[in-house]
Amino acid sequence: MSRPSIVPSIHEFRLPKFDFEPWSKRSSVYSQGTNEDEKTLIDFNSCKSESAEDWSSAKKLFAVCTCFLIVLNSAIASSLPGGTVFYTADYFHVTNKQEFALPISVFLAGYVFGPLLFSPLSEMYGRRIIMISTFVGYTAFTLGCAMAPTWPALLVFRFFVGLCAAAPYTLGGGICADLYSNAAHRGLAIMVLMIVLNVGPASGPIIAGFVSPVDWRRKYWVALMLAGVSFVPLLFLPETYGPVLYARRARAARNWAGKLVKPTPPVPDKQSLTRTLSVALIRPFRMFSEPIVLATSLLMAMVYAIFYLFFEAYPIIFGGVYQMSTGVSALAFIPMPIGACLDIIIVLWWDRYLDRAKARNALWASNEEYRRMPLACIGGPLCALSLFWLVCPSLHSLGLATLSDLLLTTNTNAQGWTARPNIHWIIPMLAGIPYGMGVEIIFMALTSYLSDGYGTLTASVLASAAIMRSVLGALLPLLAQPMYGALGVSWASSLLGFVTLAMAVVPFLLLRFGGGLRRRSKLCRQVIEKKEGQV
Repeated sequence: MSRPSIVPSIHEFRLPKFDFEPWSKRSSVYSQGTNEDEKTLIDFNSCKSESAEDWSSAKKLFAVCTCFLIVLNSAIASSLPGGTVFYTADYFHVTNKQEFALPISVFLAGYVFGPLLFSPLSEMYGRRIIMISTFVGYTAFTLGCAMAPTWPALLVFRFFVGLCAAAPYTLGGGICADLYSNAAHRGLAIMVLMIVLNVGPASGPIIAGFVSPVDWRRKYWVALMLAGVSFVPLLFLPETYGPVLYARRARAARNWAGKLVKPTPPVPDKQSLTRTLSVALIRPFRMFSEPIVLATSLLMAMVYAIFYLFFEAYPIIFGGVYQMSTGVSALAFIPMPIGACLDIIIVLWWDRYLDRAKARNALWASNEEYRRMPLACIGGPLCALSLFWLVCPSLHSLGLATLSDLLLTTNTNAQGWTARPNIHWIIPMLAGIPYGMGVEIIFMALTSYLSDGYGTLTASVLASAAIMRSVLGALLPLLAQPMYGALGVSWASSLLGFVTLAMAVVPFLLLRFGGGLRRRSKLCRQVIEKKEGQV
């Protein structure tokens, strides 16, 4: 009698106990054999413990704080030349003042292409490798800026700094989504991310304002020091993208089991890289045919572009009118991040109010438009208020009692309404608080609205918005010198205020007609049908 074999047959083969469950309802065991169709099929979509959502709180906190630190580098670099570029221009003998805005504009031009490249690449290769590789490029090109031999070389380096800096700007929200499945926790993380994106640009001119009078290159050396410090935690940043984590476990299981295991591929085949990039490059532009995407992108682009225009306008106002030094005039940006932080109170109050309305089954609370759009409705008027702040408070001090008196004051050399030597500098400086609040709450509300409305196409929708705001953000600062020179501080700020006020109606229109637009949109209908099918 032959001794029974202790080696299991192929169809009885089981992997050792991992900390995840490799078999799901879709897993299959084929008949015994050796060809490809006779291997055990493993579905790694059920590997829940491999997800970043299941990490410890400490590990999540380290990952998200590292992400914020890298985003802070990117945000500071975006505005670093603001207000001090004339030191660089003097060194390179640049006399055309319209060129003074180019170091910021070419940086933002790099932001245009970043979302198109790095978003699909991160979905194929993971967040970590893209964050590290682009940060290496960011550091190298920042070094190039610090050692630039000519003005054109500086502009080329600034473009590539912007291109590399777009990666954390693009992937920051994705990393927050990878780490936090709970909507409240994810919303809080994204809120902090938005504050970092507001604090960073406000910090750049302050750093440059105090170091550039000594040597214009020093601001780039300071950015390099910050990058060097940031490299340490970045090297230990764990991968957060779920499909890449599953793929690693699949490879480990395959190496252990050899030909007996055929794991299902959870990530796109790398051979499709060309096709993936081509789709990623074309789809965001097609999204502009969606009225919701076009309208929200225009509003975000306008307030974003004005934000970067301030880096050219504030030196004119506080350095020219109030004769402040470069470093002191840069402190005028501090109220903007203060305003952004105040938004936390508004958002937390609104979330609590909305939860109470849902608990008592209020009809309006079930409307998708009312989840975040009311917040955007106050954001636009806040931005317009900030710009008119330079006009309204001082009409009495100027002796302008009527609108006709105001219209007669068209002297192009006017120094401004509240931005006048006889009015304390704190008055126009405090105008940054409502603008910081408005920009922050508009971006937070509209980003959430687009994400909810377009589901799996969110990356393309947000890329569309990023393209429009980066293009406008690159172009509008170029108009700062001629506009403020021709119209004066008062009328230039008023013109921007009127444009912002006109754009502020967008959230109100979407609050009223957004539901109908989403129902008529083929893309939004697919998302709605998918949600209804899951109920």
